[in-house]
Amino acid sequence: MSKDKIAALEIKHALMYYFRFKRQWICASECMNNDVMVDTKKAILDIEVKISKSDLWIGEELKIKHKRYKSIVKDKPLWWRNTIPNKFYICTPPELNKEAIKWVKEVNPKYGIIICTKTGFYPYDIFISKSALKLHKNYSVSLRVAIGKRVCSENIGLIGNLLEKSNEL
Repeated sequence: MSKDKIAALEIKHALMYYFRFKRQWICASECMNNDVMVDTKKAILDIEVKISKSDLWIGEELKIKHKRYKSIVKDKPLWWRNTIPNKFYICTPPELNKEAIKWVKEVNPKYGIIICTKTGFYPYDIFISKSALKLHKNYSVSLRVAIGKRVCSENIGLIGNLLEKSNEL
């Protein structure tokens, strides 16, 4: 990876490091088709990472979840609302911040924006440039469980890979 460009995997790693070690929250990558999900004990966050303008406008905007996130109403059954996180963030490198602001205004003004840069102490800085507003107030235990299951699955896969490599030696 070049010194200037930042890869999506690097941003996911930086986000998880930030939320787990600096905020002391539980988080998982690739949970329920979301790049990163976070459990704050009061809210569930969905964070999507975008490293290009086309990925932001074409890739993310076409996802059906944004229609669901926009149409949350109190007359929907609780089970339906429990499948939706409390807040949504888009995370980009600094050069996409202006584009992310336009995207959020157009898609859902309640969304937040996180900027990830390659400078700083742990080679990345995480900065919340726009705080997300709550999409709804119900904390979802089922999403908390999904995050926990994803963390377990990821650990099982990592340990399995280590065992395979040690058996090859």
